[in-house]
Amino acid sequence: MILLMLLPCVPAANAVPILDIDYLVNANAEDPIHIFVNITSDQPVDYVAIWYINSTSGNRYDDFMTFASGNSTNGTWNYTIPPMVYEGTLEFHVSASDIYGSSTPEPAPALYISLDGPEPTKPFPWNIIIIVAFLAVTLVATELIFKPGLYRPTGRQKAKALEEEDRKKELENQKDK
Repeated sequence: MILLMLLPCVPAANAVPILDIDYLVNANAEDPIHIFVNITSDQPVDYVAIWYINSTSGNRYDDFMTFASGNSTNGTWNYTIPPMVYEGTLEFHVSASDIYGSSTPEPAPALYISLDGPEPTKPFPWNIIIIVAFLAVTLVATELIFKPGLYRPTGRQKAKALEEEDRKKELENQKDK
């Protein structure tokens, strides 16, 4: 008799909410992407969470889906992912939890949407321009500094200067005699 009276106090075994996710496998990157989730649960659903990764920036976004139709144990939730702008692959995960805390495994298996659209623009390679300019300035400076003729006399100029010096000494020697 006592056991029968305590039976209503024993929690019932709950199953995790069952998700049926409806989404496009291919989408235009410049358009919003709509995700619909049909959920069947033994208990009322507390929340439906979604997180996705922007394929261009790599940033992760976490949010909750909104209830669209049905009831809290058998209904549809939806979410609109904003445009991603550039082509790539959008990865997203959906999970749901009932009011007793039973939830789908986190993270649920990843789902992917192939995004068609323009390619990201590539920045101008200023680093290459800077390296080439540095090498050019170094080459010119090296040539100007170490190449005879501009700052240093060439061998012919040195020889001519020595000959001129010898000639002047001879003239001085002849005057002294």
